Amino acid sequence: MKSTLKAALLAIPLAVAALPTYAANATTRWVPTATHAFLTSTQLRAFAERPQLEAAAGEPAHVVVSMKVRDFGKLRDLAAAVTRPSEPSYHQFLTPEVFLEKFAPTARQVERVVAYLRQNGFVNIEVSKNRMLISADGTAGTVKAAFNTPLTHISRNGRLMHANAAPAQVPDTLSDSVLSVLGLQNVTRAHTMARPGPRTAPKSAAAGVEQGHAPLEFAALYHASDLPTAAQTSVGIITIGGAAQASDDLAHFTSMNNLPTIKASTVRTGNPGGDYSDDQEGQVEWDLDSQSIVGAAGGEIKELVFYAADLAASGNSGLTQAFNQAVTDNRVRLINVSLGWCEADAYSDGTVAAEEQIFTAAVAQGQTFSVSSGDEGAYECNNRGYPDGSTYSLSWPASSPNVIAVGGTTLYTNSSGGYANETVWNEGLDQNGKLWASTGGFSAYLPKPSWQHSLNISPAPTGRAVPDVSFDGAQSTGAIIYAAGQSMQVGGTSLSSPLFVGFMARLQSANGNSLGFPASSIYAAVASTPSLVHDVTSGNNGYGRYGYRARRGWDYPTGWGSFDMAKLAAYVKSHPFAR
Repeated sequence: MKSTLKAALLAIPLAVAALPTYAANATTRWVPTATHAFLTSTQLRAFAERPQLEAAAGEPAHVVVSMKVRDFGKLRDLAAAVTRPSEPSYHQFLTPEVFLEKFAPTARQVERVVAYLRQNGFVNIEVSKNRMLISADGTAGTVKAAFNTPLTHISRNGRLMHANAAPAQVPDTLSDSVLSVLGLQNVTRAHTMARPGPRTAPKSAAAGVEQGHAPLEFAALYHASDLPTAAQTSVGIITIGGAAQASDDLAHFTSMNNLPTIKASTVRTGNPGGDYSDDQEGQVEWDLDSQSIVGAAGGEIKELVFYAADLAASGNSGLTQAFNQAVTDNRVRLINVSLGWCEADAYSDGTVAAEEQIFTAAVAQGQTFSVSSGDEGAYECNNRGYPDGSTYSLSWPASSPNVIAVGGTTLYTNSSGGYANETVWNEGLDQNGKLWASTGGFSAYLPKPSWQHSLNISPAPTGRAVPDVSFDGAQSTGAIIYAAGQSMQVGGTSLSSPLFVGFMARLQSANGNSLGFPASSIYAAVASTPSLVHDVTSGNNGYGRYGYRARRGWDYPTGWGSFDMAKLAAYVKSHPFAR
């Protein structure tokens, strides 16, 4: 721990003695938050080689407190109403200023939580612009004092980690303000959905020719070439760490292809003193995202903003801050997220509750988060893709009903290089026994949205069904991108989602950036006009006799399939599609 932090922590108890009003004590009546005990018996079996001792009181800890929206039910209703043509508030999108006035926690609520954190030993307290998140540095001891839960060490693959062994709680005087406490576990973290591999030679198959494609080729393959470019639309990409290398590689990509220079910038979204260096594990991902978006967008977008999460943030709290910053800024219409992690873990540590508020606000503002559905087939939570029979699971945040979840296909071309066919992307098991396939299924935690109530599928989903649509995601038919001085071919649903974003950016530019969150419109449009999509009817996303199979209409591996963008653009011009 830095000496300045040590000195600050040593000074805090004096302040606590002077201000006892908010500090927890022996008579405190504790109430639960949405952060559950992460170290359940199930978690211990899944992650721990052997349980460890409680973390020492002085061990550093970083938390992000998620505050409650003042009237989440009303915000949900507004988010639905602005996308429903029959509603009086249709297309009257919320602004960040109105959100702050009507829905954000009050300044007084924030003051009380900040005072409570400070009095319990936390320092470096930062409040987000929209008052939804409060970050702070402390120790395992301050966590235990403030949230009535110990941090416990566990060991996995020789790495020592920590997580909360009891639910995070707050005094009942703060129950109307605090929703969840993030950062109490660093056992599971979001991972990218890119599937890099070697350049492959064209290979003939019964469905057509299987080969890689330059990012600019996808527009013709999905019939988007006649649409305007996305020159009038701004796009965001969520990253973990910085994107300096990706920005350089994007400049090389545009120069190589004689494209206009893309105005790109990076916004640091968490702790101002955090780590925003380039994460080498993520650079191929951000290259794939940016070059695929620009390629699908016709070579032009108005602005590209990398919303960088703090690499040093505990658990996935940095991503929550990045999502929140993109919504608070309201600077971009479309935000790509090629990241995900086990839905059950995200629910347990309070992330689902925190981020659902953020995604709901985005929908109310007319913004669209596009999220890769996952590369683990039906087994996201089973050690990231290792098959486990009929025990299926999903990836978060793709399972949110307030994002568009994009699955993966294998894209085949005909003899003249045009679109021929698509099947479910499923590479089978790699040499380590991990499945690589399009993730789909239904949520165990998030409700089925109204626009999915009429889905005719077996088994019937009891929660939010994933994905909504799909685009190319196979490594063998993936994007040929430029990355740090070399060319490589990359697939995964990390390709599928950026393709959707690039194509939707063209639709936005063609319609004066007037389109809102398109989920309900997509389901209504395709149900009434099936020709809008390439229906994927072959393949499955499991292994052996398990997983889900593709079928006519909507299915779990690919949703509705992929759009024929020319037909969708024509439909949007003549129907109230997301506007």
